Amino acid sequence: MANKLADLDEYWSPGLTLTIKGKEYVVPLASAELGLWCRRIAQLTGEIHTASTEQEMQAAVARIDALPELPGSDLSLPERVLGDVYQQMMADAVPDPYIQFAGQTAYLWIIGGEEAAERYWTSGGRPEAWGPTNRKERRAAGRTSTDAGNGTRTPASTSGTRSPTKSAGSGRARRSRGRRS
Repeated sequence: MANKLADLDEYWSPGLTLTIKGKEYVVPLASAELGLWCRRIAQLTGEIHTASTEQEMQAAVARIDALPELPGSDLSLPERVLGDVYQQMMADAVPDPYIQFAGQTAYLWIIGGEEAAERYWTSGGRPEAWGPTNRKERRAAGRTSTDAGNGTRTPASTSGTRSPTKSAGSGRARRSRGRRS
């Protein structure tokens, strides 16, 4: 085992690359403060959504209010997470909905990584588009690549199954055990 690990820059890309209207924008890696702030916001938002009492909800909101202020407290989430890319998009006259969507994607990238950001981006921000939508697609997604190429289906196992037994009433109608009228 090596005593010294390679430089992390060899493993980390310079940031998240978003393509909007044919132009690539590279969102830089989040600072330690911004990354921590985003993860705390995500955690506390989850607590608000799962709160079962008014007191739990108020406690979660109070923890959000107690978060330390980041520089530029009047910045919106897209301005904060996109950094200089926000200004580039503004200068390129990128429409506001695109900037908002890019900001949400960058936020998810910070808290959930590249896969979460890619799922969000490619689904157009629609959670229902993240997975197969109908029965046929769900079945196809559940198959392995070797199953999909094979035209014959494997018969289901019959071990542990048996024919239904005759009712205990020997064919007579069953009566409820409840109150009789």
